Amino acid sequence: MPGNRHEDEFDRELEGWAAARPDAQVSPETRIRIHNKLSASLVPVNPIPSVKSLTLILFLVFAVCAGSLITIGDKAGFRLMTGRQMLIMAAVLVAGGVIFSFSLACRMVPGSRPGFPMALALMFWGAGMIGGIALLFPWRNSTAFVSEGWPCAVTELSIALAAAALFWVLAQRGALFPDADLGAALVGLSSALALLVLQFRCMFQNVLHLFVWHVLTAAVLIGTGALAARFYRGRRIH
Repeated sequence: MPGNRHEDEFDRELEGWAAARPDAQVSPETRIRIHNKLSASLVPVNPIPSVKSLTLILFLVFAVCAGSLITIGDKAGFRLMTGRQMLIMAAVLVAGGVIFSFSLACRMVPGSRPGFPMALALMFWGAGMIGGIALLFPWRNSTAFVSEGWPCAVTELSIALAAAALFWVLAQRGALFPDADLGAALVGLSSALALLVLQFRCMFQNVLHLFVWHVLTAAVLIGTGALAARFYRGRRIH
């Protein structure tokens, strides 16, 4: 208890100095006590890698996971898509992996520039996805639209949630500040991975199916991730 009394007296002394005139001087004894107290509270930490290194790590994990899941899963998409469709869709989805890897890496390093606004990243990638699907795939309806589509949504959800857990573990290497942009970057990276796997696995390569059961599902996931991170931040503040 004597130690607590000394701590309280020291805190009151600091509060009194802070409330004093702006030109008030700190006594040498108080400076030494502040120095000793701060020094005792310091603990060694591992340095955070650079944004460039973190981006590369995240994207390599993205590429390895996507390649592994495509290799071991059904490959109906390979048989149904043309070479042009595969090339352009793969480029758009891989670009999403790069964009969200960079966005997440920026938010892992304190004081680093965010690169570009998350809203702009989502708009750019979303426009690429919607434009690519609309121009590359046929517009046809199906009488079994729901029964054909919901398994794709469930598969995408399963892959995205597992990937989000993995990327969250990797993101812990940085100093994270929970906000909507962090949630969108994390779930955006996971959704891009899930969409890439699903594109080469799905047997229903038409615009309506891809829009509703692939892209719309990803949009809902990213929005939910952003809202969840924002809610978590609000809970921490209060």
